[in-house]
Amino acid sequence: MSQVPTVPIIGGGPAGMSCALWLQNYALQPLIIESESVLGGMAQRDPFPNEGLLGSPGESGRENAAAFAEHIRQLNIETCLGATPVRLQRMAESNFTLDVRVSDAGTRTLASSIIVIATGTRFAGEDWLGRIHNAHELARQGRVHLGAPWAAEPGNVLGSHIAVIGGGDNAFDVSRMLAECGVRATIVMRSQCPRAAPLMVERLRTHVESGHVRVIAGRIVTALADIHGQLRLCLDDGSEIDADHVLLLFGYRPNSDGSWLQVELERDARGYLKVDEKMETSCKGVFAIGDVAEAVHPSIPTALGSATKAAREIARRLQQALPTCS
Repeated sequence: MSQVPTVPIIGGGPAGMSCALWLQNYALQPLIIESESVLGGMAQRDPFPNEGLLGSPGESGRENAAAFAEHIRQLNIETCLGATPVRLQRMAESNFTLDVRVSDAGTRTLASSIIVIATGTRFAGEDWLGRIHNAHELARQGRVHLGAPWAAEPGNVLGSHIAVIGGGDNAFDVSRMLAECGVRATIVMRSQCPRAAPLMVERLRTHVESGHVRVIAGRIVTALADIHGQLRLCLDDGSEIDADHVLLLFGYRPNSDGSWLQVELERDARGYLKVDEKMETSCKGVFAIGDVAEAVHPSIPTALGSATKAAREIARRLQQALPTCS
């Protein structure tokens, strides 16, 4: 009887969990490696209703993530939490070694002919914090925020006025939600025209006309200051905005730049991993699923779909390689 091969999956978000589910369905042995203490990835930080997932109306990304994680637990799929990849190397044409640091348990080395990268994305804006004087300190104080989730987190005190930096879908949609909650919003965007979809722009129009939302185009923030408890944003035309909080909505960056990733993989101009129709990267045997390989429509549904495609190809390949019993 042949040994069932272990397939390491780096990342325990929706894509990683879906891939593990399907690999187990195909009688393989998935191993989810997740740096956080819980499964869910970016989804478990998302308090907004997920309008794009069939069958879960009204549920937030966080609730979706919790349901996925419970499914994984019930199936007893092996999961390594609080674990970070240290080094992924190609040892031979069809074999890899993956060193994983497990909290309080040293380093574990895994050997496999298949590696699945499901590391997702992170909120963009760290470079902005480093470029604007005082921004890092104000972020530590909880007054400058990366990403949309803070604006909908239960219990957060939003204040009466929030400056939203960015011109994409999130900037316009979050500003609409703030206005609907009675919070004034000022959008500051570098471009003259929004990058947001026309529908998002149209939804905000009534709030702009009522004065609850202001859109300032073609401007950038040059400095931040704390003035008697208010955040003062200095713009490049000399004007100023006072707000209670600053929300940075610059989109996402793929987690494809870790020093642990010591195999050559093709990326697009934004750093997303390039894959073929079966979700295999430019390095044979390395698959990339979910948002780290989806620059156009990153979402839970696309993550689940990409994971299913990858699992099917991995199962086909590994099952063909298994020796048959005589």
